Amino acid sequence: MKLTQDHIQKLFRFTRKHYVEHYDLQTELVDHLAHGIEEQWQKNPELSFDEALQREFEKFGVFGFMGVVEEKSAAMRKKYLIVVLGFFKDFFKLPKVLLTVFLVGLVTIIIWNIPIGFRYGSVLGILFAHVIVVFFVLFKNRSNNELEMVKQGNKWLLKDQIYSYGNWVNFLNLFPILLNTGILRGAMPMDTIWVILGFATLIVLTGIPTYIILYIVPSKAEELLANTYPEYNFEYVL
Repeated sequence: MKLTQDHIQKLFRFTRKHYVEHYDLQTELVDHLAHGIEEQWQKNPELSFDEALQREFEKFGVFGFMGVVEEKSAAMRKKYLIVVLGFFKDFFKLPKVLLTVFLVGLVTIIIWNIPIGFRYGSVLGILFAHVIVVFFVLFKNRSNNELEMVKQGNKWLLKDQIYSYGNWVNFLNLFPILLNTGILRGAMPMDTIWVILGFATLIVLTGIPTYIILYIVPSKAEELLANTYPEYNFEYVL
């Protein structure tokens, strides 16, 4: 006995009912449930669909699909991090390493040419403005993702990572701000070229992954999603 298309649609609704939001994970669970139900029917053809489904669901334990969701989410976070690190490494290879060195030199020159009496305040103001821009871009990216989800009708784990995992980018921006707010002023006064060079290097090294997360990865989103999910460009009617 084989599952019908109506059965498959019921399985998709069942996964959504049990808090599985992402279509790629729903598909994987539906495939697993369908295989298990058909195996049960081979042994006991008298079982109803609902009885077989409930028995299969009980195999996931007390927390249902939550364990699978957490496992797959962790795997997708790892995949996303690998993507970001791949782009980050490019900035330390020719020709982009020249751009990295240029940016460090440019930031060093800019800070060095600010009068020392205004240096801390000026740099701090620029960094706070940068964080505000980051928040704005993150909000815009998330809004665009939500609109796309409404149009497409499905959520994807990797797509959510691309447009929301950037939360941690704000922690990167905190490092130069903390250095500039006085926490290390006494130990590292910004009055020597070497301290300014180190500070400029830190700004660039935190700015590059920020740029990757906010601009490069979203610009490659469709390509990354199509490579990860062969069915991504197809429309589904569930």
